[in-house]
Amino acid sequence: MRRLLIAAGLLGIAGCSNFRDLFSAHADVAATAGALELKTDRLGQILAGPKGAQLNREASEFVGNLWIDYALFAQAVATGKLPTDSAAVAEVFWPDIADLRSRHWFDSLLARRSQVSPSAADSVYAGNQIRVFQHILFRVDPNAVPEERAAVHKQAETALTRLKGGADFGAMAAQLSQDGSAQDQGFLPPKPRGAFVTAFDSAGWSLAPGALSGIVETPYGYHIIRRPPAAAVHERLTAWLREGAGVRLDSLYLDSLGIQRKVKIASTAPATIRAAVEDLDGSATSKKAIATYQGGEMTVGDIVKWIRQIPPAVVAQIKSATDTQLVSFARQVTNSELLLRQADSAHVTLTPAEWQQIRDQYRMQVDSLKADMAISGADFADTTVAASERVKVAGLKLDQYFDALLAGKTRLRPLPSTLAAVLRSRMPHRLYEAGLARGLEQARAIRAKTDSTNAPGAPKGPAGAAGAVRPAPGGAPVPQAPAPAPAARDSGK
Repeated sequence: MRRLLIAAGLLGIAGCSNFRDLFSAHADVAATAGALELKTDRLGQILAGPKGAQLNREASEFVGNLWIDYALFAQAVATGKLPTDSAAVAEVFWPDIADLRSRHWFDSLLARRSQVSPSAADSVYAGNQIRVFQHILFRVDPNAVPEERAAVHKQAETALTRLKGGADFGAMAAQLSQDGSAQDQGFLPPKPRGAFVTAFDSAGWSLAPGALSGIVETPYGYHIIRRPPAAAVHERLTAWLREGAGVRLDSLYLDSLGIQRKVKIASTAPATIRAAVEDLDGSATSKKAIATYQGGEMTVGDIVKWIRQIPPAVVAQIKSATDTQLVSFARQVTNSELLLRQADSAHVTLTPAEWQQIRDQYRMQVDSLKADMAISGADFADTTVAASERVKVAGLKLDQYFDALLAGKTRLRPLPSTLAAVLRSRMPHRLYEAGLARGLEQARAIRAKTDSTNAPGAPKGPAGAAGAVRPAPGGAPVPQAPAPAPAARDSGK
């Protein structure tokens, strides 16, 4: 959503234990969650499993936190403590609820403040800055041989002849155009001059209202372009103007809201935010002010709630962000919080259908994860069995789940939005620095032994021989951020 700084986060990042852990009795334990423990040798196995995965402190801490989240989830299911009531679902899905409530409130503002006059679309159409085109694209591979290009050009010529004979452009575009515009009768969104590739742009801007181009060649193939008359695009231009007004109002309104409420960011905010990122769990209840405004303040605990919604890769960037960037971030979050409080004052609520959708989404995500971890079914949470025994079974299922991840037999299914943070707030958990370090050492030893065993000329022991270490197939049991798509100019498609 454009109004709020919300993104579904997958994991909370727990703070590491302090220096005393280096000399504690937990040197063989990397993490605890409820009644379960992650031993250092098990951490080493998990870390060493994925081929090519980096073995460093960050990876060790990440896996420790990953294990904590799933260990708490399995135990919550086993002991009947998994949040299921409406209040708990609202707590888990507060980002989605905040998003919807903010939309409703902002849309009500937009309806009152972004009226577009009936003549505005006509003015845009008559001007020379924005155009709405229809086109039919006949795709040609850039490496096509001359014979292929000639065949496609012949198809375009045939279509052009039919259009000049009076055939309906929209109907033909829906039938022939080889791009997404075919679903909308060949219409392209309103664009300024220069937004299309050069040949398309030049041909389109030379057309009079209602006129048809010849065959226009671009790197994408052959186009037939039409400039629809004003009446045919009036509603499209009006909607485009209204949307543009909404985007402008969005930014201006949030900025003015901050000015009106006299938002002031603390001089210590950048350092405080960086420290909070290093220990989100420990900072979640902090009342230290990041920002103040008329009638209240934004605390460290408040901003942690927002940070938890940001993807882990972006959260990591906060540590290296400049002071200016962090001040801007704090201001944006504070303004978004003020917008939500306005929605509260206006008694903006979700519709029954929206509430039902959120409850259904929660149940579906939880049930899918329970099935993947094999912790579904009445037997697993049978209250006639001692809770301690059910927790032991939960630990066994957790180990089996990580084994399946390492073997590539299943994919990591993230916990529902903020559920990890809710479970952490209700159940004990901890990372141990000494245990994380020892698990990392053991992972490196396993990796070294595996590499030497697989080296050319190394003696090969029998499969399954005692002490033999074989790398598990499959990828790492952590989500990988997709590579950013390359930027491209609008082709007119």
